[in-house]
Amino acid sequence: MTKQSSFKRAVRERARATGQRYTQARADLELANRQEFVHSRPYEQATLKAHLEAHYGIRIDSILPIDDDPATRPRDSWPGHYASTLVVKHTDGGRWIARVFSSSADRVSRVQGDAEILRFLALHDFPAERIADDDPVTVLDGKGIIVTRFIDGGRPSGGPELWYELAGLLGRLHTLPPGDGAVARDGGAEETDGGFHVGRPKEDLTAAMSFLVSVEDKVDDAAREKFDWLRDQVETADDAEGLPEALTHGNYHPWAAVGTPGDLAIVGWAGSGRGPRLPALAWLLRTAAERNGTANVAAVSRGYAEHVRLTDEELDRLPSILNLRALWLECLGFRMTVNSGGTPELNEGWLQPASHEHTERLAAQAAEALRP
Repeated sequence: MTKQSSFKRAVRERARATGQRYTQARADLELANRQEFVHSRPYEQATLKAHLEAHYGIRIDSILPIDDDPATRPRDSWPGHYASTLVVKHTDGGRWIARVFSSSADRVSRVQGDAEILRFLALHDFPAERIADDDPVTVLDGKGIIVTRFIDGGRPSGGPELWYELAGLLGRLHTLPPGDGAVARDGGAEETDGGFHVGRPKEDLTAAMSFLVSVEDKVDDAAREKFDWLRDQVETADDAEGLPEALTHGNYHPWAAVGTPGDLAIVGWAGSGRGPRLPALAWLLRTAAERNGTANVAAVSRGYAEHVRLTDEELDRLPSILNLRALWLECLGFRMTVNSGGTPELNEGWLQPASHEHTERLAAQAAEALRP
């Protein structure tokens, strides 16, 4: 396993890489924490409407965040969560999805890479969202915007059959041939709109540590035990490096699918690229276990194993990788609770001491179907 550096060491590494002073490098990372998950309206409707109409020669009836419309709002979401994912309704009745990203230095090139990956997926007939125009990426006020075709059906729900289908699609993704350009870029992390901590799954650990350090000075004695425990978990976490790689998705679970069961398409490719394949499967298993656990976990294992069998090393490291995204979420939740004036408790949330026993059992259940 790879032992992660502390946040202070990460700040020093950023300072060396950018030529910044330590204080400025730390400020940049803390700014990223303040920006992440602050979902504001990306533009006034009139500004974006005029931009898209002028570039594409279309007429637009309305532009609304996807979660403002009950017909398109993802299940279990809350208002504002998808504020930068917009439904563009044309006057002729057609619909597009427009995703608006931040204006960080390399964000526009990443959005252009997203379009390249979508073209690669279409070339290989993989069921994913499709670009809406031959020139799907535009820039407005430094922000990259990608337009894709609207997919009917909404976010799916269902039992083991749904999880089996999702796992089969992930297995198909992981068996696609290697590509070049953006298809070969680093991917697999939970890519946030701030443009920080993008790339391979190990970036989730850097982000997790930055979540903690951003509230370190606010942590009271009641929350100190959990803070210290989480910091130790991040520093000793398995980042999945050295495991078999493939083109993979950055946040693969039911929210990444749109359509109807039996005819799903995978969306949200901003975090995609080449990286260890196990974290995406681990997150699907972990979310399956949260809902009707045993049956859904078995369905995921069967569906994925029809395309990919894990190596012995992947099976050995699966219990720890099952906690990778959960650790990211727990550190994010810790920050949010502290900033809201609450006191995080050790035995709650996505990751707690009992989580390690849980993932050992979960890995053992999945292993029989997944082993070579």
